[in-house]
Amino acid sequence: MTAPAPDQLEHVAGLFSVLGDPVRLRILHCLRGGARSVGEIHGACGLKQANTSKHLRTLREAGVVVPQRSGTTVRYKIGEPLALELCDLVCGKEKLD
Repeated sequence: MTAPAPDQLEHVAGLFSVLGDPVRLRILHCLRGGARSVGEIHGACGLKQANTSKHLRTLREAGVVVPQRSGTTVRYKIGEPLALELCDLVCGKEKLD
């Protein structure tokens, strides 16, 4: 197996860093069904709007989510499918004793 390129390793390390917060993981789970506005996300995830916006900014800056503007509404959708694959891979594993 060929070693990953340094830029690939940087990208994956960045994803792990961003995905290392349970609130951001909850937001990603909320976005599995499609794009949602900040209000829809904070309602579905049970978060305060300011907290939701803060975490969305982190996810957006990492490219994990992308905004879609429709008139005055901004909806967020998954922008990095690898993030969901990593979540599925890790969350799908049972705890090893």
